[in-house]
Amino acid sequence: MNQSVFQKVGRNDPCTCGSGKKYKACCANSHVAVNTPIGSLLDINSLLQQAQQAIAQADFKSAEALFRQLHQAKPTDAYFLASLGQALCWQNLRKNGVGYLLQAAKLLERQVLKTRDPHLALELSAQLLHWGEVNAAERLARLVVSLAPNAPAALNNLVLCLTRVNRNVEALPFAKKVADLLPNNPGCQILLALIEDKTQQTESAFTRLEAVIAHNLNPEQTARAYLELGGLLDKLGRYDEAFIALTKASEAHSALLIQHPAQREYLFEVLEQNTLGFTQDLLQQWTRAEIVVDNLPTPAFLMGFLRSGTTLTEQVLGAHPQIITTDESTIVHELVQELEALTGIKQNTAVAVKALTLADIQGLREFYWRRMQEEYGPEVMCKQLVDKNALNTMDLGVISVIFPEAKIIFALRDPRDICLSCFMQAFSATPATVNLLSWSGIARQYAAVMGYWLAIRGLIQPTYLELRYEDTVTEFDSTYRKVFEFLGLPWHAGVEQFHVRAKGKYISTPSFAQVSQPVYKKSVARWKHYESEFSTVIKDLQAYIKEFGYES
Repeated sequence: MNQSVFQKVGRNDPCTCGSGKKYKACCANSHVAVNTPIGSLLDINSLLQQAQQAIAQADFKSAEALFRQLHQAKPTDAYFLASLGQALCWQNLRKNGVGYLLQAAKLLERQVLKTRDPHLALELSAQLLHWGEVNAAERLARLVVSLAPNAPAALNNLVLCLTRVNRNVEALPFAKKVADLLPNNPGCQILLALIEDKTQQTESAFTRLEAVIAHNLNPEQTARAYLELGGLLDKLGRYDEAFIALTKASEAHSALLIQHPAQREYLFEVLEQNTLGFTQDLLQQWTRAEIVVDNLPTPAFLMGFLRSGTTLTEQVLGAHPQIITTDESTIVHELVQELEALTGIKQNTAVAVKALTLADIQGLREFYWRRMQEEYGPEVMCKQLVDKNALNTMDLGVISVIFPEAKIIFALRDPRDICLSCFMQAFSATPATVNLLSWSGIARQYAAVMGYWLAIRGLIQPTYLELRYEDTVTEFDSTYRKVFEFLGLPWHAGVEQFHVRAKGKYISTPSFAQVSQPVYKKSVARWKHYESEFSTVIKDLQAYIKEFGYES
């Protein structure tokens, strides 16, 4: 979602407070006294303009302060409440922010029936879905569809709510209606094709994707159609054709990249910098006994390369009653930002860590756990936390120094299956994923990340367990018993039903559909169908195939 999702209210639009009047006759000219210095008056319209300007400038802290004043002045204004929530979410204060978004949703569910204006409800539904609140998003989406049954945007939003939790059969008729209303919209046609594929209408999905490619109305959507066509051909066992389609998707996506070539080297430069900077002396400069004096819990971190099975393991571990898992938590990234702010050293975490004192480390530990409590509640302090994010591998040096008592679960998978799985995913072009848009780039990034792991794993103070994806799906019980033993927890039979818990739950990674199913083995050694294609990248992978025991 973009940062301007809550747009400025027009003077002739229905007022967002739910009065039923036009904005110009209601809140536009309001002056309301609030708990500011005695005698001062709050000009709502002026404050609203300032708040929207702050959002446009990405100054979300100022936007938060302004929307707090507006919300205090008019507590039943859903627009002010939702905007306050969104400003908090943009500051990574997700739990508090989503709380305000949910309050706004409850207000809107009552008010929109009076105003008959579904616009704010539609945008709030989209935001709630973005932040993982699927149930509230769906309620608003259905309300909007009841008011605008032939509006493609309203119908499409409901489709997204349903498909995000694998309710594809329910989504199908709405997706078909959107496609009928917008026959020339490639995005709507692709979404319908994906739903058709998941509801056993393979031939229709195939024809629809080919039609999008043939019309080529939007280069980005054409690239996406090639990608999805490649996945469909793979399922049909037409592997040569699948790889051709995936390659065309890769070439089309790469042609659309706007990143400067130097930005594409960012990840490799950071990994090389970390490999050189996080020496044994730095990683063991302070002992556990010196650092762990604060009675804080012992965190566990689940990481590895993308598409290595971290989401499956996170769902299994999260089904244990004594564990709290995070779904792609960004708090380690926030910790690094706090480290940079504390030391004044940016773009080189090893140098920043070297500048820390023991008191600084204690402060960073407290920061991490404060943020965890803010986002996951007080339970996180009395249960075993498993902080899952594959990209945390890059910050393993920071984690090791600040949490020498931590436990690292490092996910492994056959490098060839990882490369193939990445090649079949639609990654956005961020500094961490921009190289995953090409076959050679995936192999190069895999080698860089795993090379860093091999360089640092013998130097870190935290204990670690390497967890092979293949073992988790072929020897589920015995493998996860070892994981729970590593975490110091007893076996819990309920984890075998992890997929039941995952159904209907928002999961942020591309694996959300797979982990709502029982364990299956069809993704093991999938690369063999494409063995000849690895000749161009095997030089980057061979050392890791051997090191991690995947030669036979």
